Amino acid sequence: MEGRSAAHHMEEELRLTGSEQLTLATRGYKMIKKVNEGSYAKVYLAEYKNPTKSDKLSVLACKVIDTNTAPKDFVKKFLPREIDMLIKLNHPHLVHTHSIFQRRYKYFIFMRFMEHGDLLEYILQKGAVQEDQARIWTRQLALAVQYMHELEIAHRDIKCENVLLTANQNAKLSDFGFARSCVDKKLKDIHSETFCGSLSYTAPEILQGSPYFPKPTDIWSLGIVVYVMLNRAMPFEDKHIKQLYQAQINRNWKFRSRYVDALSDNCKRLVTLMLEPNFQNRIKIDHIINSEWIAMDSRLLEWTPQETLAYKKAKEERLQLQKNLEGPEPPPPKPPEPPKDVNGVPDTSIVKPDVNSSTTSCTKTPLKMNIYRP
Repeated sequence: MEGRSAAHHMEEELRLTGSEQLTLATRGYKMIKKVNEGSYAKVYLAEYKNPTKSDKLSVLACKVIDTNTAPKDFVKKFLPREIDMLIKLNHPHLVHTHSIFQRRYKYFIFMRFMEHGDLLEYILQKGAVQEDQARIWTRQLALAVQYMHELEIAHRDIKCENVLLTANQNAKLSDFGFARSCVDKKLKDIHSETFCGSLSYTAPEILQGSPYFPKPTDIWSLGIVVYVMLNRAMPFEDKHIKQLYQAQINRNWKFRSRYVDALSDNCKRLVTLMLEPNFQNRIKIDHIINSEWIAMDSRLLEWTPQETLAYKKAKEERLQLQKNLEGPEPPPPKPPEPPKDVNGVPDTSIVKPDVNSSTTSCTKTPLKMNIYRP
């Protein structure tokens, strides 16, 4: 009787049915506790152990998406994009997905556990980030954005809450619910019309209400993140769209007086270039990575093997797409690979190789589910 009562209590605590828990257990997953809950997504702390091997336990985060309670627009449009991005993207400074599978109307997305939570939480607890550390994190995030842009994908929701920190003090970009392709099938740039992300991080061309090119908006949002790191405050305080837009185009922001004198001129110059209101004049992602501010730390000029490999693969994929367009006939398709069956995970599950197994990790801080904002 006590065992049945304990099981019922666990079911209530996790909000997972006994059948779901059993299904997860046969695949080596055990839910430990719920760490956050939204209107149609819950995030759990979980453990994983390969049932066929004597590997040690892996601590993971699991986001469970309930399509029964999610808006139809999200289920049909944004959720498929997010799943596609999680499968496709593989970079040392993007949050690494362990596995994904679907059971009935729920999606289970397992990711590496992120020991130090998100960047906003870090800043609120510890204050403004020292310039040397901010430089390292800015470079890591810029490399992640460069990789996505090389694949013609824009993130469209870069903000401090979506920057996650590992125990090794590495920054990783997360949450691809609003990510989308920037080009059509002929690799021509296409505009985006969706008002995505958080208002405080939104670029002026989006607030203007016209269709926009999404890549430059990622640069603006990253500029806001860098400013927040260095100042422990937002550059623009306006909460209304019209006033915020006017403040942006008038460059009505400045570094906080308590921090400005301690920041290098190269640092302040780069943030200014990232928060350029005219998207055509805004600094490009390659120039951020090769900027004088990043070069102030000579260690950051050399890419790691994992960074190099990820970018090389992105360039190769892009070149192949261009060759397919230029050639008289596209090359014959490769035969499909047999579905992977990892630890009894259904064929629809995806298990991705880790490009940076030594430092890649994921979140204890919930991966916030984005909601479409008309």
